[in-house]
Amino acid sequence: MKLFPRLHRRNSGELAKKRLKAVLSADRTDCSPEMIEMVKEDLVVTVSKYMEVDQGGIEIQIRQEDAANGRKKPALYANIPILNMGNKGIF
Repeated sequence: MKLFPRLHRRNSGELAKKRLKAVLSADRTDCSPEMIEMVKEDLVVTVSKYMEVDQGGIEIQIRQEDAANGRKKPALYANIPILNMGNKGIF
């Protein structure tokens, strides 16, 4: 017997939605979900040197955009929620 059946369904639905986004993004850009995840991890490590970020809320997308020559080229978009803009880095 599950104590919170609705909670379980909502979480699995959100997880499925995230997976679908990753698959669609990978399909559109010829970039595997594993590669996108590696880029995400590298960004977290790098940005975390300078500020505290919400690792669970990070969204990474690779989209096709029009270039100056009229062709499509991939562009990386990152939404990284910042928790604290502390003075972590040495400038």
